Amino acid sequence: MNRELRFWKEAATVILAAGIRSCFVNTSATSTQAHSVPKGEKNNAQSCLETAVFDYTVLMLQRSAKSSFMPHAQVFPGGTVDPSDFSNEWIQIFQPFCEPPNFKMGTVRQSAKRPPILAMDRRKLGSEVPGGVAFRICAIRETFEESGILLVKPNAPDKCLKSQEAIQYDKKELAKWRLPVQKNAENFMKLCRELDCIPNIWALKEWSNWLTPTYPKGKRFDTVFFICCLQEIPFTLHDDCETIQHNWMSPLDFIEGYNSGKFYVPPPQWYELGRLCRLPLLQDLKQFSQDRALEGCERWFPIRLVASDGLAILFPGDELYPEDPDYTGEREMNICSSKTLEQLRLEVTSLHRIEWRHQHDIALYVNIEPPYKHVHPLMIKAQLYSHL
Repeated sequence: MNRELRFWKEAATVILAAGIRSCFVNTSATSTQAHSVPKGEKNNAQSCLETAVFDYTVLMLQRSAKSSFMPHAQVFPGGTVDPSDFSNEWIQIFQPFCEPPNFKMGTVRQSAKRPPILAMDRRKLGSEVPGGVAFRICAIRETFEESGILLVKPNAPDKCLKSQEAIQYDKKELAKWRLPVQKNAENFMKLCRELDCIPNIWALKEWSNWLTPTYPKGKRFDTVFFICCLQEIPFTLHDDCETIQHNWMSPLDFIEGYNSGKFYVPPPQWYELGRLCRLPLLQDLKQFSQDRALEGCERWFPIRLVASDGLAILFPGDELYPEDPDYTGEREMNICSSKTLEQLRLEVTSLHRIEWRHQHDIALYVNIEPPYKHVHPLMIKAQLYSHL
């Protein structure tokens, strides 16, 4: 674990998608307008949204009102890295199945702009466990703590390495371990030893990396996002502490719930749900995440642009995004203008931004090529509802 961090904590989360036996059609998107796709694709995007059929749902957890970070928000399961996630004991636990240095994870092709959280040589900090492994362990452990879902596999070399299913242990057995792991993350290693299993790090595919911006005062996190696809929804139970509710819904339903004011979805989750809207079939999502698993990702540090009629959040690639942003927050990074959001948008050619005129009047504008063979969100612009 990086003990030299001063400005943020390291964290990991997993976008957990699970198949459903009967598909459903979302018809609530007919009052929206697509803005996130190139001009020639807008009609097709609108048609997709109006007839979107998802054969999977995504897990999101509602944070408690008492949470010190993003209270009330709908978030993917995950949390802060613990030193035990980088413990060298994991090498012995994984030993019968795989060995360092790469734990059969493959080699990421990305060379430039590799996120520091994943590029750091952790051996300098005394750990032989690579960041890509430790952050997956963290995401799996936190998912178990928050939702009761245990993403592990039998500790046996003859078992399929690519299996992405959660082992269905007895509920009483899981409950017995959940509280001890919540109290002390080191107990996750004891769980794996006693149940003779290992965290299924191979089921989690690298997806994105978000660094909390500096404009909201409070805690900041450098978070690795992974994605994992399951065939069926596993038994799920929120912890009634950090999280007070769990929801398995389609990506589009979460977006529509935010647009209508039903609940709050933070920008990173909102953006990632939009990406999933391009892949409404679980098999396509699974294949896509597998195909780009070793392409890498870029750290995204949102910058706020304050205009006369609202604000925008700029992402890398946008023409107004700073060339050398200050990630620490020690100097002011907000961009202010007396112009309107539309004026500022029309003055540039490269767009990668979210615009807000109201909490639930939000739109994404992006026309740059997505890096690392990723996809941009197939996003919809929320209209102000009559009761807001």
